[in-house]
Amino acid sequence: MTPVPFSISDIENALLVKSVTKFTSENLLFSGVSTDSRKVKQNELFVALKGESFDGEDFVTELFLNKIKGFIVHKGFFEQLPKNLQNNFNSQKNGALLFEIDNTITGIGRLAKFQRLRCKATIIAITGSNGKTTTRKITGGILERSFNTLTTKGNFNNEIGLPLTLLKLSMDHEWAVIEMGMNHAGEISRLANIALPDIGIITNTSAAHLEGLGNADNVAKAKAEMFQHMNNNSTAIINIDDPRFEIMESKAKESSAINKIICFGTSKDADIKPDVITENHESNGMTSFSLIQKNYETIDVIINSPAPFMVINATAAVAAAREAGADKNDIKRGLKAFTPVQGRMNFSKISNKINLIDDTYNANPDSVKQALITLSLVSRKNTSIAVLGDMLELGKEAANLHEETGKLAAQNNISKIYTYGKLAAHIIKGAIQAGFSEENTMNGTREEIAKKVMEETCTSTSSSILWVLVKGSRGMQMEKVIQKMQKLKCNNKETEKSI
Repeated sequence: MTPVPFSISDIENALLVKSVTKFTSENLLFSGVSTDSRKVKQNELFVALKGESFDGEDFVTELFLNKIKGFIVHKGFFEQLPKNLQNNFNSQKNGALLFEIDNTITGIGRLAKFQRLRCKATIIAITGSNGKTTTRKITGGILERSFNTLTTKGNFNNEIGLPLTLLKLSMDHEWAVIEMGMNHAGEISRLANIALPDIGIITNTSAAHLEGLGNADNVAKAKAEMFQHMNNNSTAIINIDDPRFEIMESKAKESSAINKIICFGTSKDADIKPDVITENHESNGMTSFSLIQKNYETIDVIINSPAPFMVINATAAVAAAREAGADKNDIKRGLKAFTPVQGRMNFSKISNKINLIDDTYNANPDSVKQALITLSLVSRKNTSIAVLGDMLELGKEAANLHEETGKLAAQNNISKIYTYGKLAAHIIKGAIQAGFSEENTMNGTREEIAKKVMEETCTSTSSSILWVLVKGSRGMQMEKVIQKMQKLKCNNKETEKSI
């Protein structure tokens, strides 16, 4: 579906400014908006963003010479151009539009809000410390079976990515399922003010981004900023099992735009809850369960993951999909077709003897806890190895939270713990304090850990399966452990022989 194009007057109305150049073309339409100088198309509007290592304005002249006709730049840009370039930009025949504003990130947000308001799509926004990407994917997978649905792609969930998603809206879209990420107070408020959600989901809150927020209560307050900017007659969907549920519920009740609050979780007071959960603890296994919903019949469903917390993500997604008008068959088919996003609880095989859980995309204490529980469940009597990297942005509590993670690993009967990073070394300390054998631990480089894991299969005479969980914060690049394991398997004939 083609996004709604922008006329010159559309851009002026969205940005609340006019072009500083004299170039005009009444019939000029921009088919889309781009922030990438390498990919911008000739009929698109280019937004010159500034980052720590780049400045989009450095490419404006080159793009202008390549016939790009519209730019959003910072105030004062035009005056700094050489006189001959100013004349070229002002040319009635071959010139271009230059819209100057204080902040180009704000500019792309204004364009996205303008697009959101003129399109007919209803917006579902999802935030939370964990599970938002999975919940977004499940929700979108259900809705797209009966509705024209736009969903966030990849990790486009910040002040640039979210607007770029909304700018893809067409007049044919009926629903948009978007994701909102944050690490500081105020970020969700800015994103919600652009999206104006009709349905807002908070999957959960936990000790994540404490460096910017201080404590978990502040995380809940920051997530609940979404409820300050909901569309009229909207719905809030909140995890009733969350320790900070009351904080989020109170913020939802404060919003005059919200007329319904739906609670999901395992509590008896939940409006929608999972029941009769049957887990298949095999590689790429499935979980079947029933969804009990107030005002709806119970649905028996299957999700393609053995991870217990995926059931709660699915419950949140179904709550939103039901509110959006999805029927029972759409829900059943959408859940069954779900496959985990890369780096988020992906189950695969490195070899006949190694089952891998790739959860490398990111990490915080609660998500690591859930991953360890999953590893313990699926490995059962087999050897289990937790390969864990640093959890970042935890502030002054970082060392203690890593030690607590180590204790959890010991309590969940993980066989071996291999860590990468200075903070992750505290995981081993916590595990040993909980009675874990130091002989079954290691702190090393990603390469050393990969080699150690692969040696486990070479030296083992057992026919049992080795289960390996790999997880850490995004900045630790724990996927490189997996890449090294795969390379060792392919290049080492002795390893191949033994597995």
